[in-house]
Amino acid sequence: MNRAERRRQAKELSKSKMPLPLNVALPVEGAADITGQEAVALKTYLELKEKEIRENVTAALMKEAQEKLTRAEDYIAIINILIILYASKMAWGYTEENKKLMENYKAARVYVDRVGAAAAYAQIKKEMDIEIEFEDLDNYNIYKELGFDREAV
Repeated sequence: MNRAERRRQAKELSKSKMPLPLNVALPVEGAADITGQEAVALKTYLELKEKEIRENVTAALMKEAQEKLTRAEDYIAIINILIILYASKMAWGYTEENKKLMENYKAARVYVDRVGAAAAYAQIKKEMDIEIEFEDLDNYNIYKELGFDREAV
């Protein structure tokens, strides 16, 4: 096939194809003229599709954010356990006791979940005379979030 034949075929193809509008921001009235549909029906369809897409994107973003938050919380919990283990080992050289600590960890977590953070903190402070200081974060009061007044405990 030579160049002239290819040009002829391309010209014939271009005649048979319906040209697409170059305006990608085609108004609804223009689309209605091209398709033969009523503009109101097209507007309603467009609004419903935009709403559906917005809801799907929002749900997907919320799900992804929740998964990331859960992973971050798990990571923080693991780091806190490691810090406690190393702190006790550095302070007293406990190794066997740390194994026992990890064996009792699940039962302690269930207990704290059952009685609540405020009651567990008050009990620990009373029994062991331990004051827990949390890092102050902007726009976040962990004492209020955990449900207890720092000065009252």
